[in-house]
Amino acid sequence: MNLKKWLKKSLLHGILRYLPLALVASLADAAVLWGIRAFMQLLSGDCPFELWEWILFMVLLTLLRFLCLFWKTKSSESFLYNTSAQITIWFMRTLRNLSPRLFHNSEGDALVETAYESTQVLQNNGSVFFFALQATLQLAIFFPVLLYISWPLTLFLFVIVVPLVAFMQRRLHALGPEEESLLYTRSKFRTDLNLARRLYRKWSCNFERNMVTEQLQRNLGELTNRARKSSIKKNALSLATETISVLAMILVLAFCAILISKGLMDNEGLVLFCSAVLLSYKPIKEGTRVMPQLRSAMSAFRILLKFGELPKKEAAQATTALAAGGSDLKIKAGTFGYSGAETKVYSDLSICFNEGKPVLLRGRNGTGKSTLLRLIAGLEEWESGSMELLAKSRKAGIFFVAQDLELPPRELLLAQLERNRNEQVEKFIETAKAQRLLGKEGLSGGERAKVALTWALASKSSVLLLDEPFAAVALAEREPLLNTFLDCAQALDKWVMIASHDVMSDSLIERFNVMEMERV
Repeated sequence: MNLKKWLKKSLLHGILRYLPLALVASLADAAVLWGIRAFMQLLSGDCPFELWEWILFMVLLTLLRFLCLFWKTKSSESFLYNTSAQITIWFMRTLRNLSPRLFHNSEGDALVETAYESTQVLQNNGSVFFFALQATLQLAIFFPVLLYISWPLTLFLFVIVVPLVAFMQRRLHALGPEEESLLYTRSKFRTDLNLARRLYRKWSCNFERNMVTEQLQRNLGELTNRARKSSIKKNALSLATETISVLAMILVLAFCAILISKGLMDNEGLVLFCSAVLLSYKPIKEGTRVMPQLRSAMSAFRILLKFGELPKKEAAQATTALAAGGSDLKIKAGTFGYSGAETKVYSDLSICFNEGKPVLLRGRNGTGKSTLLRLIAGLEEWESGSMELLAKSRKAGIFFVAQDLELPPRELLLAQLERNRNEQVEKFIETAKAQRLLGKEGLSGGERAKVALTWALASKSSVLLLDEPFAAVALAEREPLLNTFLDCAQALDKWVMIASHDVMSDSLIERFNVMEMERV
């Protein structure tokens, strides 16, 4: 979806639902002012109502005001949380479709972190639009009332006080670029922190661990100082705006004293004017204090728009013809290189694989075995050339088992095994002793590999790509496990391509079409 258009449409819909409730709440405040005037008339004996009638009216009016405020709050909060959920869904869909080339360096991960944090900032600060609307309605209703009570005092209020508040708001607006910069810096720190967390678990040398920790502490110190200064400045300006409002009230009261001394205002007018200002003050004060939140929300919105404009898989595939062919997987004049690398992994690669036999990719590290599997799986994209996939891959896609694999929640596999019981899959589970692993916590590398291989056989995919699948499996288990896997895959009509360094027996190698990658 187009985020900008959708948000505008959604915000308009939310405002239209919020507007009647906010309007009734503001009118209820105006009715409270009328009730105060009626009370003063009651004290002077000029009111046509009895005291009990006035009390009943004010109680009912207060209840009506409470209901309007509650429904108004419920409407705005429901809108904010529903909108936030839709934005998060948009974020996940956009993330899923981003071009893999964005993640060839750490900048891509930082952009994703920043965009996700922006979704949270937008949710936390989205209420500013409703605060601003309520302040506008309150002002629109009470401004004529204030003019009627005392036009000189009202002009004083809006000619002197409002410009001062507007000046402070402009100063708050100037914090925008700093807010965006802090969002990016926080996301970069979170990325570095996640890297350190993985390093602490997998790297034993204290020197590097200490250096990483010290660098993180320095980065945290810089981030904390910047965030503290920005927050202090933002809150100081917000408090200054509120202080100006308080000073304005003092000036208004002083001006009232002058008007009373000149005979231009009586005591009843003073009480009514102050009551009107107090009734409209809280929403208007909230409206002036939302400027930092509005600034943060707009900064987050711009970041999300930039995130939505990042290259997608479809855009990257514009130069690559993808088609589902017959019994051959064909690559013609394929070129691919990682962003920032001086040399290409593949230049003008043309090759054909037949589904008649499994394929074994062999070769030195750095010859592109893993990259080729990722390209076939669609996890990387050719810069140019064409690739014709096997016809059987069109229906159920391709299942790729990476060397540094991440397993989805195993409840998905258990549900799949429960729905589709299969003799071949059960055979592999028994050989791999994988049944106990399906619910075990803290799997080792070899155990994760066995679960992933079980998942590949249980999946609907007819094309299985395995990148060093047995690297973490015990040496004595590798060949028997691979033989069983190939038998099961053949019985299930699944085509297999494996990248492996393992030494295999001649009888096992004969089951493959072997491709030596150093010759490509």
